[in-house]
Amino acid sequence: MRLASFQSETGVQTTSLFLLDGLANLTDFAFHFWLGRVLIPSEFAILQTLNSVVLVYVTASGVFQPVVGRFIAEARGTDDESSVPAIFQSFLRAAAWLGLLLAFLVFVSAGWLAELLNLPVWSIQISAALIFLSTLRPVAIGVLQGQERFIGFGLARFLTALGRFVIALLLVYSGFGLMGAVAAFPLGWLIGVAAAFLSLGRSMWKKQGQVAGLVRRGAELSLYALIAYIAFMLLTSLDLVWVNRSLSGQIAGAYASLVLLRRVIALLPGVAVTVMFPRIAAALAQHRSSHRLLANTAAIILAASGTLTIIYFLFGEALILNIFGEAYRPAFPLLGWMGIAMIGVSLSSIWLNYYLAEQPRNYVILLVLTAALEWILLTQLPASPESAILAFGAAGWLLTVGGLLLYLSKIGRLPRQDATRPASQ
Repeated sequence: MRLASFQSETGVQTTSLFLLDGLANLTDFAFHFWLGRVLIPSEFAILQTLNSVVLVYVTASGVFQPVVGRFIAEARGTDDESSVPAIFQSFLRAAAWLGLLLAFLVFVSAGWLAELLNLPVWSIQISAALIFLSTLRPVAIGVLQGQERFIGFGLARFLTALGRFVIALLLVYSGFGLMGAVAAFPLGWLIGVAAAFLSLGRSMWKKQGQVAGLVRRGAELSLYALIAYIAFMLLTSLDLVWVNRSLSGQIAGAYASLVLLRRVIALLPGVAVTVMFPRIAAALAQHRSSHRLLANTAAIILAASGTLTIIYFLFGEALILNIFGEAYRPAFPLLGWMGIAMIGVSLSSIWLNYYLAEQPRNYVILLVLTAALEWILLTQLPASPESAILAFGAAGWLLTVGGLLLYLSKIGRLPRQDATRPASQ
């Protein structure tokens, strides 16, 4: 009975995450699609470049999420759930101070950053508030993920997207234009952060003592996660930054539409990897095999991403024309190829999360080298959207193949009984 009850609760949580995450992503894409129509292409390129750069930091600041999620999943796997509030409180203090410091540094360096990225100074200054908020949220989200409380996890994401869209509608139609769209980012995040912390419940706020060795282990894992997240998000942002700097505003706007549509391919894979992570961490803590979890996640990603990529090849022109309009015609023939490139990146996210739950060093090194390779390709290939897609895709597929080879080499070094132990034991 207990097993059936657990499986039922797990199924409800996972299904709820899928639905809420789907709603969040639909709202998010509606937000960007709408802005693609109400802003001129050069303004849309500015917004998407800022969004890509902000995503680099948001993902980097998310280093606390896998660390907190891993510690809590391990605590659950070893029947030590009483330590969960102490884990949460320790990381929240660190995140709050770090967020304040970095937000201040971004604000005072806005002029230099704006010149480097070819963006308005005020857009960087507004984004400083988001820096602080995006440093806090991963701690609460990590708790929810580690406990597999995916309803609260998904609700925080959905309210972030919905709040941003509603605020953008009000500001843009009030005459603030691009500035209103940019201001909607931190205001939407404020709503999502509040929802995440409210989902935790009162028990997380009761004063707790320190967990032995937590700070040392957390610092080491956070460093690896920080490097990995920065490298991964640079890899997924460098192509648009390069296009925005190297090509005309019209072409950059068309390429921004491709970047936005490639994120659709990551919708279901994102949910699959989110659900996979705490289960991988718990399995590793219990010395169980991860083969089945990894294979099932890869199958979900290939099925979902492959189907969408076929749709992009068949109906790419109609999709772009109806969503963005005639001004984005240069993107028509490239959408399907962008889909193939994005499949590699989506699959590589499996290995990113697996190694963050296991031993991240070797994969982090591979990530950094791959991001550097992508930049080399971008600077050496002819300046065109096709070259940007080629560099992006080559980097993603290299990460996928490299992660698999690292995993296979690890299995080859394990004793036979450990490498073949079924996941159900």
